[in-house]
Amino acid sequence: MLNGKNAFPNITYENFLIDLLNVSSFFSEKRSFMEHFRLQEEQSAGEPDAFTSTYALDFKLLVDEDVMVARYKNLPEVDYSRMSEGFVFSKTKEKVCEIPDDKILEYIKDIDIDKIKIKEYRNRTEESIVKNIKKDKNLLLYYPYEYYGYPIGKDGFGKVLSEIFQKLFTYRDSLGLKKDTYVCIKINENFVLYEWKGSRLVFREEIHEYLCTNYMGLKTYAVC
Repeated sequence: MLNGKNAFPNITYENFLIDLLNVSSFFSEKRSFMEHFRLQEEQSAGEPDAFTSTYALDFKLLVDEDVMVARYKNLPEVDYSRMSEGFVFSKTKEKVCEIPDDKILEYIKDIDIDKIKIKEYRNRTEESIVKNIKKDKNLLLYYPYEYYGYPIGKDGFGKVLSEIFQKLFTYRDSLGLKKDTYVCIKINENFVLYEWKGSRLVFREEIHEYLCTNYMGLKTYAVC
C-alpha cells in the first residue's frame, strides 16, 4: 500500500487516514458538528498533520527505516505524461536491493528505557520512534500492514499490541505531556482503532475499508 502513490502522485497514507477520521464515530466527538478534519497542506515546524477548530493530531507511520529505504530504491519507473487522458504507465525494473524484514514492533517491544533516556539508541529506527513519541502532540500511529484470517479478533489484537507498546507508551506518559495516543492497524476488511488508556490499549472502533475512499483507490491501483 505504500507504493500506491505511484498511481496517484499526490496521495499518501495520510489521505486515507483523514478519510478514516472523518467517518469515525469516535473522532466525531472531537470535532464540532458539520466540521471535518483537514490535512495541513503546507506544514511548517510544529504544525499538526490533521486538524479541526477543536482538535489536532499528528500521523506517524510505524515502519522500519531500512525497509523504507529499500522500498524507495525498488520503486518502479512511472510515466505520468498521459495522466490527463486517464493513463499512468508503470515500468518494472530490476530489483535494486532486497527488502529486509520489518522489525519495528520488535524494536518497540524490546526498547530499553534507561538507555533511551541517555540517548543511546540501537539504530536509527529506534531513535526516530523515540523522537516521535516525545512530541507534545496527540499522535495516531499507523502500522501499514494488513492481517487476514487471524482468529484472535480485535480484542486479542488489543492485548498483543498492549504488550508490545507497554514500555514505550508508559515512558510517554512519564513525560507529562497529557496528550492522546492512538494505534491503527488493518484486520481483514477493517481499520481497527485503539487508544492508550490506563496502561493498556483500549479498542475504540473498527471502520470498514469501503468507507475510506482514498484507501480504496490506492488498493485498486497499488503497484506491488
